Amino acid sequence: MRYLYGFRVVLVSVEALVLALGYLAWRYVIPQLDEFASSLELNDEMLKYLMLLPAALAVWVFNEVRGLLQEDKDTIQILVSWPDYWKLKTHAWVSLMYAVVFACMSLLPWVVKSGIGTGSGMLLFVISIVGQLVLAISVYLARISLQEIVVYAKAS
Repeated sequence: MRYLYGFRVVLVSVEALVLALGYLAWRYVIPQLDEFASSLELNDEMLKYLMLLPAALAVWVFNEVRGLLQEDKDTIQILVSWPDYWKLKTHAWVSLMYAVVFACMSLLPWVVKSGIGTGSGMLLFVISIVGQLVLAISVYLARISLQEIVVYAKAS
């Protein structure tokens, strides 16, 4: 049951939708992206740091997920006694997995030195930055919601 739930969390998510749309763009829009990427004139120094932005967001997501599951002793006691804690952990692990996937996708054009000067490099970068931003927003909102629930649980 838990593995099936985890599989569902991986497949039915906004992050999976971003990857699916990226795949469709890869299949059907690469020639237009090649033309667009070749017409761009970008500063190389700025590009170096821009390519690391999704990786930096992944580090932030890792830190937030750690804080989500290990806030303080009182919060941990409340969370561990919660019957659906395993679902929260499943979502946390899937978030970490997506963070790694998007970070690797963003670093790939940088490692092979094509950068975003090619259509495929630009598409990988756009997919990774959009996916990482969606992931960061969902983790941030989850953390806020969890803090509200814990405060309510402590008060009652």
